Amino acid sequence: MKTKQKFSLTLILIIGIVAILSACSQSVLSSNNKVTFTVNGEKVKQAPVLAVDQGEPMVPAAFLENTFKVKLEWALKQDNGNNGVFYSNQVAVLMYHDISNDPSKEKSAISDKQFEEQMELLKTNGFHVITIKEYADFILRDGTVPDNAVLITFDDGYETFYTDAYPILKRYGYPAVNFVIVSSVGGKHNGAPKMTWDQMREMQKSGMDFYNHTYDLHRYGAMREDGLTKPVLTRKQYFKDEKRMETDAEYTARITNDLTEAERILKQELHNSMSVLAFPYGAYNDEALAIMKKLGIEISFTVKEGINGKGQTNGYRVNGAKHGESSMQLIEKLKGLTVEDGEVKVFLNGKEADFTSLKPVKRKEGVMIPLREFCKMNNMKLDWNSKKNRIAIDT
Repeated sequence: MKTKQKFSLTLILIIGIVAILSACSQSVLSSNNKVTFTVNGEKVKQAPVLAVDQGEPMVPAAFLENTFKVKLEWALKQDNGNNGVFYSNQVAVLMYHDISNDPSKEKSAISDKQFEEQMELLKTNGFHVITIKEYADFILRDGTVPDNAVLITFDDGYETFYTDAYPILKRYGYPAVNFVIVSSVGGKHNGAPKMTWDQMREMQKSGMDFYNHTYDLHRYGAMREDGLTKPVLTRKQYFKDEKRMETDAEYTARITNDLTEAERILKQELHNSMSVLAFPYGAYNDEALAIMKKLGIEISFTVKEGINGKGQTNGYRVNGAKHGESSMQLIEKLKGLTVEDGEVKVFLNGKEADFTSLKPVKRKEGVMIPLREFCKMNNMKLDWNSKKNRIAIDT
């Protein structure tokens, strides 16, 4: 064999070995691989997604926050070449519900102070807020959106949208959309007042829009004889008095009638020119999607986190009122929605954490934290058995 051919074969072999080693060093294991995770001898019920990098375990920051009651914030290490563009031809959709002076008592609420802080950060970080009509034109047709496009949405039609959120949105010149439970308009839900049609019509003049959150399907109902409850939009109901399940035909008629009534009233009261639906609790199924399509509702939203590109008719949303998440952390999350394998800075309980051997990274599973160094920072003992996929931590 000629020297040149030998050199080529050797080079190919070396490249192959390097590729294999690299793949092995960054393999990802999930809880489905039966990773055993114990804390102080007690088995964690739902083991986290586990990444292995250079032979060391990495776990999601969210898991560490929930398990050890610490606060982990992160920020992307900025690429100087991005010129402030975090994503193009995509839209991030923010989701809110209620505004409250004491959001700690309401899981889905946010304070007016934090909401305004977020709106200011959208402005200073180069995000561009668009209308629901611009969003629909982009998703369904040939419409374009600016770089770093954001759509602001609220669910449930709470009156605090009118009294608290609306004045803030007006100051920044931001449009927003609120998905209202049509049957509760002008009434109360768990003691909380809801907006009136007059309030909505007033806000329409300043760029606010109001669309469908069902007529009366935003609730749980019994789905089995034993009383198990699930969202009524996606499950057939159990009729206790008749001791039977709802039939397929009855289910289809119930969902169809509800959405039809909601659309009729919304168009009558607000003269909406299109139809948009946010699924209660983010729950949907193929049947609901098919009914929606038959009724001419072309755009819908769930609560699953992500970013939306053309053709994404059932849109992802990002919770802007996540308990314990700072305003800056939300902005960094928006910046990193399209980032996988991006290095990040991490702040542990408000102070930047110094990771030396391995660096935290943003992946599709979330921000992954080197577990061994995290344990050292918190004076915890880590026992990692890679052969048996077993992790034990003593605090």
